[in-house]
Amino acid sequence: MLASIRKPIDLLRGHPSTRLLATDLIRESAAKVLSSDLPQDSYAQVRHPLHYGPDLGNEDLRAEIGRWTAGRYGLKEAIPAERINITPGASYGLMNTLLLCTSPVTGYTKQAFMVSPTYFLAAGVFEDAGFSGKLTAIRLNKNTIDTESLVAHLERISATAPDVQLPSGLEPISRAGVSKRIYKFVMYCVPTYSNPTGETWDLETRRRVVEIARKWDMLVISDDVYDFLGNGGDTSAITPDERLMPRLVTLDHEIGEKQGMGDNEAGYTVSNCSFSKLLGPGIRCGWIESATGVLAKQMGEGGANHSGGAPSHFASTLIYPLITSRSIDSVISNLTKTYTVRCAAIITAIKTYFPKETTIYGGKGGFFLWIILPDHYDAREITKIAAKDVIVLNGDKSECPGDTLGWGDRCVRLAVSYCEADVAVEGVKKFAEAMKRWENGERSSRGVEVEMK
Repeated sequence: MLASIRKPIDLLRGHPSTRLLATDLIRESAAKVLSSDLPQDSYAQVRHPLHYGPDLGNEDLRAEIGRWTAGRYGLKEAIPAERINITPGASYGLMNTLLLCTSPVTGYTKQAFMVSPTYFLAAGVFEDAGFSGKLTAIRLNKNTIDTESLVAHLERISATAPDVQLPSGLEPISRAGVSKRIYKFVMYCVPTYSNPTGETWDLETRRRVVEIARKWDMLVISDDVYDFLGNGGDTSAITPDERLMPRLVTLDHEIGEKQGMGDNEAGYTVSNCSFSKLLGPGIRCGWIESATGVLAKQMGEGGANHSGGAPSHFASTLIYPLITSRSIDSVISNLTKTYTVRCAAIITAIKTYFPKETTIYGGKGGFFLWIILPDHYDAREITKIAAKDVIVLNGDKSECPGDTLGWGDRCVRLAVSYCEADVAVEGVKKFAEAMKRWENGERSSRGVEVEMK
């Protein structure tokens, strides 16, 4: 097989291998759905796949997502359908949340925080939403974040930035008859099997972040897209009572209930989820869960959403049978078994071929490993030298724009999701060879352009 490897080997791409896509299940589901008795009322809460969808998405799908996810997280009760809205995937979920829940251009929303190193394409979504020049990095420290720094930034900005009143913040984004909850601050994070580090926040950190959010009127948008992709034997994302680590939105909801949060209160977190990491990215379908029904309803009332109905309505109707039958769980099981084998092979190769002082983060679940090279190595140069044979993501790409922490000096991200184990191991060898060539004095004349996805 190695003789036919396509060069360069791609350890950058955070995609599942084509063979892991749920092609057969989607084909079968499409045939089943489109040949069954279909709803005819285009105003009902469950609609024909080719009609406009309800603003929040088909109610039966949202209710089933609530039951399915509650089971996977070990919750005592199903998550109500009114707290869930269907999206075209996590990228659009992030965009719509920023568009509908913040007002940076007016100054009402004073700052956005990104846990750093961060998902390298998230910053562009924030910049499109008006946060250019308003992004601050919060350092990720293995299984926690620098909450002291976060609080210090909140205190400083609150004391120095002009305090724009709510009517002024709402003025350019208001519509008659539609109420909007907007926030003073916003934060983006990936708490479980983070992109890019593969690390998971501990429970104490999760609780502390929710406490901070509630105190400072900060909306926390957590990409919870890797939660179900833990490697075999991993306990970093498991609680002592052997449940999946609770999401921030769950903790926010629980705190709100204890404090008597009313139906008109919105909470301070949204869980941004996607079927892309499970069934295939082309499905472009996901969901957002909010702490109460307020933000889910607000998403559904967005102008484009109300005009066209729930985005990804057709795709969502094909996914529905996979959730009701729990066929999706077998897909997830196959993914985790595959990624567990790949992670083990890649980590073994790194320990074999890289300098012994190399530090490895992740490898416990999700799509990525985060590699820190020894002190004297130049990760930027080595990434360029290696690029004809193997492409990886240099740490520079995982910075928060305008507030860099130097990740590009020694760090690279390796994806475990795309290449088969033997190909990935060959890629690790090629990168190790590039390290040796760099040690022997080789330097790149210019960077190699690769598609960043």
